[in-house]
Amino acid sequence: MSSESVRVKIFNLDFHLRSDTDPETTRLVANYVNTKITELQELTASGDNVKIAVLCALNIAGELFEAKAKYEAEVQKVQEYESKIKSINDKIGSVKKAV
Repeated sequence: MSSESVRVKIFNLDFHLRSDTDPETTRLVANYVNTKITELQELTASGDNVKIAVLCALNIAGELFEAKAKYEAEVQKVQEYESKIKSINDKIGSVKKAV
């Protein structure tokens, strides 16, 4: 997929972003970041835009780490279920051979 330039506004700044994802996904991501920055800006007394941007990045990274941990826990559950299914299938196969 070729990268396409997408114009977005984040933190009242215009950006022309190139991404290998579709333009709508790029816009959604940019909107998400902008929303998070705006929320943090309203909650923070700091007028330091760099500090707000870094805090926002840390919050989003925290969300990512939580999502990855949940995903990995689900993968572990699936692997456990697969192991149990294989064990049951092996037992069924042994019973069929014995009959």
